[in-house]
Amino acid sequence: MKKIFSLLIVFVFTVTFFSVAHATEYQLEQVVVVSRHNLRNSLKAGDDRGLLTLRGGEMETLMGQYFEARLREQGLFPKNAQPSVGEVRFYANSYQRTIATAKYFSAGAFPIANIPIEYHRALGQKDRIFLPPTDPALMKKLHAETDWKKLFAGMSKEIATVERLSGEKFNPADSSVKIRDSVVEWGLDGSAKKINLAADAILMDYYDGKVSYSDSEMRDVAKISSLLINSNFDRPLGAKAFASPMLAVISDELNTTERKFSFICGHDSNLSNVLTAIGVEEYFLPGTFEWRVPIASKLVIKKFRGSDGNEYARLSLVYPSAAQIVNREMLTLENPPMKVPLKLRGLQTVDADAIYKLSDVLQRLSDARIVDGRRAA
Repeated sequence: MKKIFSLLIVFVFTVTFFSVAHATEYQLEQVVVVSRHNLRNSLKAGDDRGLLTLRGGEMETLMGQYFEARLREQGLFPKNAQPSVGEVRFYANSYQRTIATAKYFSAGAFPIANIPIEYHRALGQKDRIFLPPTDPALMKKLHAETDWKKLFAGMSKEIATVERLSGEKFNPADSSVKIRDSVVEWGLDGSAKKINLAADAILMDYYDGKVSYSDSEMRDVAKISSLLINSNFDRPLGAKAFASPMLAVISDELNTTERKFSFICGHDSNLSNVLTAIGVEEYFLPGTFEWRVPIASKLVIKKFRGSDGNEYARLSLVYPSAAQIVNREMLTLENPPMKVPLKLRGLQTVDADAIYKLSDVLQRLSDARIVDGRRAA
């Protein structure tokens, strides 16, 4: 009995010693944000189609203010920070809604710093980092892999809801999916396009407070409005081809020594493809009707320095809830946006808080890059 007791003491001491010895504290050193733009006009809004709305600008400013409070709390920036050259980067696709989203976020996060917003093409022209061209043979292969008629058939309930709310009618006989502009992006044709645009209009009007429907109806609407985006999560090869330029930008940001904060603003397609390409495990989004990448959602990659001297990273998805958008709620440390930790399939964490070695995350970003069906060099 005495021998068993002695062994038990040794076991407890050993466990306690190694728990203390291996406990690592983490100091935040850098944040990279890949953002979907905020609330925009519907794609049926004539000359104003796709433009960021006033509520979208307001909500993005609030999101920026929340990030400022969090980054200040974690010691990355002081109050009223005026970052030096190279410490922050704001980069957007060359559309009004993405540039404006970045501007509003920067106004909330760095209100007196007058951060320049970087974009590379004339307004309204596609930046190939966000919408890259690809090999037509690869697109043909990807297109052949999906049974679009089966996809439409599996959404009969949701389509019926949109038909009832909008007055549009869906006809599977004239519905198809095409490749858009030789980039890795799908476009709908026929009545499928009309029903998709109707769902988009309903969702945007709901967020803007112009219409009110039940939660069940809005979940159906959101599924149709994001039909193509959600289907991207089942297309790892296509996602990698689409996301490769963006993955390179993210890697470069994480490897830029002087950088403390990066904000890269694109679209739902950018987020969905990046998340699929790097192998994010299935996740559940509370507080929203949207399935994968809600309006204004952000992939947040935080880089830490451990007390052991090594570099680590944690990934999460941050987004405002539907109620926060509709009610125009302040986003504060007491009323934060939704935050969902993200885990990478097959990658070993170093603790229970889903923290990875930074080197492992960088390797995953590199391994995920595909150009014309082949792994990038």
